[in-house]
Amino acid sequence: MAKTTTVEEARQTIEQDFKKGYDLPVYVYKPWCKSCEICVAFCPKQVLEMGEDRKPAVARPQDCIMCGQCQLRCPDLAIFVCKERKK
Repeated sequence: MAKTTTVEEARQTIEQDFKKGYDLPVYVYKPWCKSCEICVAFCPKQVLEMGEDRKPAVARPQDCIMCGQCQLRCPDLAIFVCKERKK
């Protein structure tokens, strides 16, 4: 049986990623993603695309308008739009 990830564990993983220097407008928490491609389909600026691992990847971060459609549409709550960018 697969281990279930809690929201707190996800939050800690995200914080660790940002501390490593990730500076993307959209963060995909891959353990929760089921590769449905809904986020890719609803992104108005085609910021997201499916990666080799069949999970969404931020392909064009500079084009993100932070509309939140990917986060809103994700049925697994695996995508977070970052309102602040690291300076």
